[in-house]
Amino acid sequence: MALKDEIEAMAQFCVHLRSVWRHYEILFEEGELRRTLLHRIAPVFFGDLNQLLIEQLVLQICRLTDPPVTMGRTNLTIDYVIGEADFSGAPEDQARIKTLRDSIHHFRSKIIPARNRLIGHLDRDAVMAGEPLGPASEAEWKQFWDDLEQFLHLVHTRYVNPSGHFMLNDVGMISDADSLVKALKESTYFHRALDDHTLTQRVADIGFNSEFTNA
Repeated sequence: MALKDEIEAMAQFCVHLRSVWRHYEILFEEGELRRTLLHRIAPVFFGDLNQLLIEQLVLQICRLTDPPVTMGRTNLTIDYVIGEADFSGAPEDQARIKTLRDSIHHFRSKIIPARNRLIGHLDRDAVMAGEPLGPASEAEWKQFWDDLEQFLHLVHTRYVNPSGHFMLNDVGMISDADSLVKALKESTYFHRALDDHTLTQRVADIGFNSEFTNA
């Protein structure tokens, strides 16, 4: 299989990873008022969804930064691509690739305890301690996404499209979670209007005649 095809596959994996991040960011990182809205509407569901998205992000980033070979099987990871790519004719890009790789793996070192002890395994001591593992600051998450974008841009430009620009963080329409938030906010308007008895009958007629009433 050509390295070009493997880099394209990795790029698409990273687009999906970025999509999961945007779901999480839109729902849970837009401020306390947004989190209050979700908690009031469905605290158990959105609490579980928050945890699921975080675990998915940690797991997938660790997979992306795993060694090139584990248990005799090749992994399509950052180190695999670096090992297969040839930047000998572009020493500045080669140095930049190494710097980006080291920075990405520094971020991995922050989150790998969560993958190894609470997500990939149910480590007894970690469970009983009840302490969060793998915390990373907002600045460290931002640095990871910037590093990943630059890494993909360099390898994508060299092996897939020399005249193109693969900018991971600028890919559009990778999350429609904002549509969910909009609908949830509008539902609060509806219920507040129902409390106004001068509007109750009119608003109820509109709501109960919706095609999604029984959805």
